[in-house]
Amino acid sequence: MNDVDFQAAGQITQARAEKATEWIVHNAMDIGEAKAMRDRSENMLRVVKSLVMKASDERSAAAQEREAYASDQYRQALDDLFEATKRHETLVSTRKAAESVIDVWRSLNSNLKGARV
Repeated sequence: MNDVDFQAAGQITQARAEKATEWIVHNAMDIGEAKAMRDRSENMLRVVKSLVMKASDERSAAAQEREAYASDQYRQALDDLFEATKRHETLVSTRKAAESVIDVWRSLNSNLKGARV
């Protein structure tokens, strides 16, 4: 993830809006990859649960399911999902912040142009 240097406190300048725009452009692929990893991690929970249930010696589905949820493999899949979700949400939130900086700069710039007319 590229540095987030457009979020410095203070005035929203053209330079800051440009940095926000650059961040969005440079991180577009990372955001897509993070979303894909999050989706994959969500799907892996079901795969891990199914594999552990299949390998279980328990007879009832409820007992197999309980064993699957308590397994180290399922816990690891949950940890992977947590990390993927955290990365994706961080990127999405940062993109929204960058979009807000750009929107405010546009509004300020538009108001200045209107005042000059």
